[in-house]
Amino acid sequence: MYEPGTLAHHVDYRRLATQRREVSGAIALGRLPRVAAICARRPGEHDEVEAELRFFEDAQRRVRVEGSIRTTLTLICQRCLRDYAQAMDAPIAGVVVGSDEAAANVPRADEPVLAEGDTLDLHALISDELLLALPSVGRCERADCRSRHAAEPKAPAPEADERQFPFAGLDRLTRDD
Repeated sequence: MYEPGTLAHHVDYRRLATQRREVSGAIALGRLPRVAAICARRPGEHDEVEAELRFFEDAQRRVRVEGSIRTTLTLICQRCLRDYAQAMDAPIAGVVVGSDEAAANVPRADEPVLAEGDTLDLHALISDELLLALPSVGRCERADCRSRHAAEPKAPAPEADERQFPFAGLDRLTRDD
C-alpha cells in the first residue's frame, strides 16, 4: 500500500525521462478537487488515488509518460440514484509537451500531455485521466437495481398494418399521375 501524500505535486519531467525514472505513490482523493466534485459523497481521509508513472525518451527524443492510476470513486447510479463504488484503473500514455504549439505537432497516435514550462503537474494529469476514464453512464451492479430495470415492460411493437409511415404522403406527392 502506498503512503498518502507520497506522490509529488510537480516534477521535472525532462530529468526524469533522461534518467528513465519511475514515480509512484498515493494522493489523498480530497487533494484532487475536480475528481472529488463528481463523487457522491465527500472523500474521506482514507480515500486515495494510487499512481505508477514511468518517464522516458523515445527515438525522437520526445518525453513520454506511461503508467496507471487506481482508485475507487463513490458515484451515483443513474438507474436507481443510489451511491455505488466504481473501481477505476486508468492507463496513462502520452507525450509531454511544453506548449499548445508543441501539442499540435504530436502525432495523432499519441496523446499530448501539457506541462507548465519545465515541470509537470502530476495532480492535474491524474485528475484529467480519471475524469476521462469515468463511465459515460454510471450504473451499479446491485441485483435489485438490475432486475428492477430489466423487468420493466417494453411497449409492444405495432402490428404491420398499424404502423405509421411518416413519409407515405411524399410518395403520393411525387407520383406522376
